[in-house]
Amino acid sequence: MAKKLNSRAKGKSGELQAAKIWSKTFNVSARRGCQFSGGPESPDIVTDHKEIHIEVKRTERGNPYNWIAQAVVDARGKIPCVLHRRNNQGWLLILRLEDAPRFAKTITEQGQKLVDENISIEIQTEDTDSSGDEDA
Repeated sequence: MAKKLNSRAKGKSGELQAAKIWSKTFNVSARRGCQFSGGPESPDIVTDHKEIHIEVKRTERGNPYNWIAQAVVDARGKIPCVLHRRNNQGWLLILRLEDAPRFAKTITEQGQKLVDENISIEIQTEDTDSSGDEDA
């Protein structure tokens, strides 16, 4: 029983770590998914990348082919990927090669959307600042 609890705690910790690194890497919000969605097909991480389904594996052993197969089934048409990390190692992104172009396009489009939104916010702020100067 203790091993199962440790495994759950490690899984939860891994999902929290993975969400944090995804957020930092891609400059988007990311959070642990299962406590919000709950279903077996829900992603381990929910991000602003709505077209990407992310499974997290925080384990020393396992079969990446089985992991990606699970992600494909659960993704239901979204881009399936797996984030994996062993102890004392960095995170790996596991992705089928056939999904790589769609993954890259999704990441690039989301990044451009964020840039465009930031530019829009800056322009609005400048307009507001300059209109205040004219009245003075």
